[in-house]
Amino acid sequence: MKHFFVLLLVVTLAGCTETKHSVIKTDDELTAKIQLLFDKYVDNDFNVSEFYAEDIVCKINNMEFKGYENLISGFQAHHNFLYEDINIKERYVHTNYFSNGEIWSNAWFTWIGTGKTTGNDYSNRGHFDYKWEDGKIVELLAYYSETVENTESAAFEASQNN
Repeated sequence: MKHFFVLLLVVTLAGCTETKHSVIKTDDELTAKIQLLFDKYVDNDFNVSEFYAEDIVCKINNMEFKGYENLISGFQAHHNFLYEDINIKERYVHTNYFSNGEIWSNAWFTWIGTGKTTGNDYSNRGHFDYKWEDGKIVELLAYYSETVENTESAAFEASQNN
């Protein structure tokens, strides 16, 4: 009987150990910041340096580059050279608070716009992942079809060479 109580005590104490869980939130501050970044992109407002680390690592499909200025200049080129009537539809954003301390926000959306050179109406599904450290985005992973951007960029370049 003594062994039974020792075993019961061990099982009870083992059950009291802290178990870490990851949490997904849709109504938190970081998720709201990603929603705001989408709104600012649509509005062609790139006064967003407080959200990004200066040395952010960006991985867009199979291309990788670094730096806040490189990221923002790419977003600005969408408005300045390639598209008009840009909008983001069907947005869903949540933030993962992982048990290991990492924090990632994930966004799924449909990007739409009209080519400034071709006049084509475009629609493109996308998925972005944002890694947070010390309140700033330090890594951006972006996945979407490059067909839209390649088509409009090629038309824009051809128009500049005429």
